Amino acid sequence: MQDAGNDALKPPFDRTVCACRQCKSLCMMYPGHMIPGDRERIARHLGLTGDTDYLFRRGKGAVIGMQLPSGDRVIVKIETIGPRFTNGRCIFLNAENRCMVHPVAPFGCAYFDVHMGKDEGDSRSMWGLMQIVKSDDYKRQWEALR
Repeated sequence: MQDAGNDALKPPFDRTVCACRQCKSLCMMYPGHMIPGDRERIARHLGLTGDTDYLFRRGKGAVIGMQLPSGDRVIVKIETIGPRFTNGRCIFLNAENRCMVHPVAPFGCAYFDVHMGKDEGDSRSMWGLMQIVKSDDYKRQWEALR
């Protein structure tokens, strides 16, 4: 596995391939969260250089419960970044509702679908959240977004 700051970060599971109406509707409701490297890959795919903050937003974040070695439970919020949501849809959808960044889609879009079981979804989500926690660059990007 690559370093969390590396834009070549590759999840240890396969990308989902479903393009049914239910899965595609998520693009209209809530574009998926990103992991370290997603922003850079998207910008490169679109041929953009310089500031790309206008394409992204602070996400709702994720709240997870963790049990410490002492047996105490703590609640941790992990801040996330996602594609900007504009006019009721993901900024990366074109006029025909096709994803302009599909080959390099954000982690939360590319590795999840509505048919996935809860255990698989939770496992994938936890992997992505751990990549976020390990990345100082991701934290700086989140703080820079308004």
